Amino acid sequence: MDELLLHKLEFTRIAGYTARFCLSPMGRDLLLASRPLEGIDVVTGELELVLELRNFLLEGYALPYSSLPDTRPLLEHLDVLDSYLDASGLLDIHRLLRASAELRKFMFANREIYPHLNEFCIRLWLEKTLQFTISSVVDEKGGIRDSASDGLQMIRSELRESRIALQKKMERLLRRCLENGWLMDDTVAMKNGRLTLGFRVEYKYKVPGYIQDYSGSGQTVFIEPAEALTVSNRIQELEISERREIERILREVSALIRPELENLRHNQEILAAFDTIYARAKLAVETGSVLPAIASRRQLRIVRGYHPWLLISHRMKQAEVYPLDLDLGPDEQVLVISGPNAGGKSVAMKTAGLLCCMLSHGYLLPCSESSVFPLFSSIAIEIGDEQSIENDLSTFSSHLSAIRSIMESAGSNSLVLIDELCSGTDVEEGGAIAKAVIEELLHRGAMTIVTTHLGELKAFAHEREGVVNGAMEFNREGLQPTFRFIKGVPGSSFAFAMMQRLGFSPAVVKRAESFMKSEHLGVERMLDDLKCLMEENREMQTHLRKERQFIETEKVELSSLRGELSAERRELKSRGLREMHKEVEHARREIRGIVHELKTASSVDRAVVEARKKLDMHKKQLTLGEKAAGEDKGVETESGDEILVGDLVRFRESNTTGEVESLHAESAVILCGNFRLTTSLKSLEKISKTGARKMEREPHASRKKASWTSVSTDVESTTLDLRGMTGEEAIAAVERFLDRMSMNRIRTATIIHGKGTGSLRRRTTECLQQHKAVERFRLGEWGEGGAGVTVVELKG
Repeated sequence: MDELLLHKLEFTRIAGYTARFCLSPMGRDLLLASRPLEGIDVVTGELELVLELRNFLLEGYALPYSSLPDTRPLLEHLDVLDSYLDASGLLDIHRLLRASAELRKFMFANREIYPHLNEFCIRLWLEKTLQFTISSVVDEKGGIRDSASDGLQMIRSELRESRIALQKKMERLLRRCLENGWLMDDTVAMKNGRLTLGFRVEYKYKVPGYIQDYSGSGQTVFIEPAEALTVSNRIQELEISERREIERILREVSALIRPELENLRHNQEILAAFDTIYARAKLAVETGSVLPAIASRRQLRIVRGYHPWLLISHRMKQAEVYPLDLDLGPDEQVLVISGPNAGGKSVAMKTAGLLCCMLSHGYLLPCSESSVFPLFSSIAIEIGDEQSIENDLSTFSSHLSAIRSIMESAGSNSLVLIDELCSGTDVEEGGAIAKAVIEELLHRGAMTIVTTHLGELKAFAHEREGVVNGAMEFNREGLQPTFRFIKGVPGSSFAFAMMQRLGFSPAVVKRAESFMKSEHLGVERMLDDLKCLMEENREMQTHLRKERQFIETEKVELSSLRGELSAERRELKSRGLREMHKEVEHARREIRGIVHELKTASSVDRAVVEARKKLDMHKKQLTLGEKAAGEDKGVETESGDEILVGDLVRFRESNTTGEVESLHAESAVILCGNFRLTTSLKSLEKISKTGARKMEREPHASRKKASWTSVSTDVESTTLDLRGMTGEEAIAAVERFLDRMSMNRIRTATIIHGKGTGSLRRRTTECLQQHKAVERFRLGEWGEGGAGVTVVELKG
């Protein structure tokens, strides 16, 4: 891409602004000289580096260095044979090596968070010997250390002593001359590198010495006393020796650097490239840029895309910037944008072109992450007044000349942008030429965006396959552009509205409208009505989309809640079974103790043996029940058979069977042996006579004749769950439950009524207050179920 094209797209302005973030002149020059990247893999890899460094900056981290030296001239200087670097040059080389080591070490330590940056920096060459050598010779301020060599240390030691001796000698001479009044000034002055005293001209021969200088007025003569000459000469000799020793040291260190020039250039290139990544990441942070999707086919979808320079400049002015939403599918090759002047047509076109150009140069884009961009091998733009006086070309001639060049170079992977296509000549002729240009670009396969005011071109875009209309919206009531792009309809120029906005008298506007053909005015009004309908349709689609998202969210939440309730139900049942298991184990231990006592006694009560068998049977049932609950088989099964008077039924929570004596709404009276029991129909299951006989043959049912008394003494759990019952059903269940607990001499029981509205808890409390077997009761603690359960203590 040539400089003129980048200038028209305003990419040079973006690149120049970004270069300010570079930490070195090397990175700045590399960024400004960058060229478009080729290939999706290369572009994606570069963008991932910028994205990771942007995230790095957003996390509040900082690089291990704040600046980088420009080592390019230093390395070029060392290419010359027998050349050497001065102390500041060596310090810059040391800074380059240290920055390389620190950057590589930092990225390696964070390789899991920033893998691509680590791969980029792992290529840096690490060298510690040169760093140590340079730091032992040059200090942090760029001076040569006294310890750089033994010779230099001796020279500087003697030099310091000589300077002190000279200073003392000059101060002694100064005091003596001042006492005699020979001096014009009471200080020791440095002239021609020598220490002198400022004598009055009439006393210049009072002290033997050498004249070094005169004052501007000629009244003061600066004399170096002969008494200090020897010491001064010695100092000068030592300074010459010092310079020679420093040069020798610098040559020696430079000779160590020269064999590593290629490695140094390698690090220099990597750090310069990293500097450009850093600058682009800083721009991404400032403009809120992201990594969009990159399409392998030709598809352009810009969602809330911003012109980056408008973001930067308008932020300084605190002005609003409007986003661009534009979508061109694979079959939509040419977009014709129309609309009012100053309505944003050219800005929309340039925004699309600039974002595509930035993407190919490795920049993140200020848009939504749902945006999709193709990679163009070339971008061409024709915009503005390029009238050529030198070539004797008019504005329209220059326009046509630029279009011809664009058409000749356009291909299937090109993006072409043309502002005000063929608008500088006769309307009919311009429309014909514009259609021919678009046909040629369609034939060449180039994606094209053009802006126009030509009505004939709008009609052509509506009819021609592969060409689509687009409009920049205009608020006719407020006479202001909204800068919103609408796809699928042509836009009106709103020239008369612009006249009103600019303050033309109503008479002039009305006279201008009278010259328009009625058919054209009808078309303009139809376009306005069509845009209003599209706006309503868009608002309705937005509302429906939000409603759909809300419904989907509710479905997900309901599904999650259903799963949680199911898991909670299984957990409660499993917990009840485990509690029963613990109680049985406790009872077994008590029975064992009794049996042990009876064995040591004179006789053994067979009832104890029967009780132990009974407990073993319950333990087996509990084990099977807990296993079934763990396999999610504990869900209640619903029977489709209707229960009638005279049917044999089984209680769902036990193997107790009975005959239905009578039915009352949702409850039934069951005859169980010699007892009658009223219970809910939900707790019953219809069985056959064969099933009833089979249950009677089971061990726990064969200990006695089938009767309610023998069955009712079996305690299956010390926990009663009332949830789902009505108030009357709950009262009946609580009374039966308390009776069983009391008959089996169980002192503590738990009733689950849930929190809900609190009605079940109140009915339960009323029942417990009146029941004779209840000693006391309380709500559950935090680990027992809280206010959803009541713990009951029965009388002994």
